[in-house]
Amino acid sequence: MSTQRENRIPTEPRFNFVTEKAYSFILEYGYNRFPIYPFKVLEDLSDYVVCLPWSEAKKILKSSDPFHLRETKAEARTIRPRADGKYYIVYDDVEVNSDARIAWTIMHEIGHIVLGHLTDFGETALDRGGLTQKKYGVLEVEAHYFAAEFLMPTALLKYFSDISIEEIALLFGVSEEAAKKKHKRVFDTSYMPRSSYDELLIRNFFDFLDNDIDGTIYRNIYGTWGIPNKSKYVTLCRKCPDCLTYIADRNAVYCFYCGADIEKKKAYSNMFARLSEQQKFAKVSGVSRPQLPYIEVELIAGQKSQRVKFCPNCLSHDVNNGAVYCKICGSPLYNVCSNCGKSLSVNECFCVECGTESAISKLYCASEERLNKIKDCSSQPQFSEEWFVYPYWGYVRMRLSSNREEANDDLVTALLYSMAYVGDDDAFIVYADSLSASAVIFDNQGTILDFIRRVDNVDYTRMEVYIFQ
Repeated sequence: MSTQRENRIPTEPRFNFVTEKAYSFILEYGYNRFPIYPFKVLEDLSDYVVCLPWSEAKKILKSSDPFHLRETKAEARTIRPRADGKYYIVYDDVEVNSDARIAWTIMHEIGHIVLGHLTDFGETALDRGGLTQKKYGVLEVEAHYFAAEFLMPTALLKYFSDISIEEIALLFGVSEEAAKKKHKRVFDTSYMPRSSYDELLIRNFFDFLDNDIDGTIYRNIYGTWGIPNKSKYVTLCRKCPDCLTYIADRNAVYCFYCGADIEKKKAYSNMFARLSEQQKFAKVSGVSRPQLPYIEVELIAGQKSQRVKFCPNCLSHDVNNGAVYCKICGSPLYNVCSNCGKSLSVNECFCVECGTESAISKLYCASEERLNKIKDCSSQPQFSEEWFVYPYWGYVRMRLSSNREEANDDLVTALLYSMAYVGDDDAFIVYADSLSASAVIFDNQGTILDFIRRVDNVDYTRMEVYIFQ
């Protein structure tokens, strides 16, 4: 942190600067899952930041109004005495009794610290007596924007096409008021500062976004005790009582994976028995299902449907426009309900409206089985306990599959059922589930290693490719 007070407080909030600071802070401390809890951030900053609730600070500081919160009607305040160079935060825990509000306030104060508001300016930062209302307002806006970008990064949110305000609140652990403002900024305005860290942020959070969004929303709905925080949230994400699949479709009556009736009612002897069983069920870990790669295709009368990018059975990517079945093995490329004819997403094994098995169900289940099988390679004869899982493999596969200039269709399909590790001698190890896939990966190792060098800034000396047995 800079200790010079030479700069003048800017006349307007520096949104791009704040965005860069928020994202670099996330990357510096290695956060890769949401919600990011401000109290966890305080633990990470404990070497130079001390944070106390107002009620506790009264006793420790022997003051009737620590940091003059009551006098200034502030929810929190941060000071930095020259004696030890540490930052001291005191927040109101008496008149402010909302956990979400307190968490936001703490992150706001951390923003003042990270942005250098207490060290970088010649004027007394955060002191209403020493600043004009406009200057004080600029710093407040910057700290507020920092909290929003840190807790709900625009770089990630802008890739969601239909996320609701309630889902933002649950996924990122913020109040609905904060989620509403963020939703409006991202989806209703055209101004979204772009950061040089955007891609790194996507890389770090890719595994979480790809595998645990529904699980996080579900857990935040049912909380510690398995009781819904708000009844209106319940339909946002449920869990199948039979296979424990997370159900994000709020209108679904049947589980898309096993076809079970997720709305079936059960009789209980009394309300306490019902509550006890619901609590136990809510605490049981659920299952997030993978998605087959697909494209949106417009059919007759403007109706849109999902079509798999390549055959999930034989992995053929020789698919003509308008093709309904794979020309190699005859597997269906579109997914429809065999009973009501409803167009389904490629990952729905059963119709969520009538519970009938879908056209692509067996292919999807077989694909998931292949993915799950390849995830654990520890039983393979070549496997070493000194290897560790490469954390960005899902991101690498996704980026290569979306960039046809770097990866051809053969490589994209070969990487679909694969797993990557890093060896103790700087070797990059890839497991594939077939001989043909391993050959393609080996032939394209230069493409893969060059891409990893760019996204991870690591230069692996060689690649080893094995077939999962």
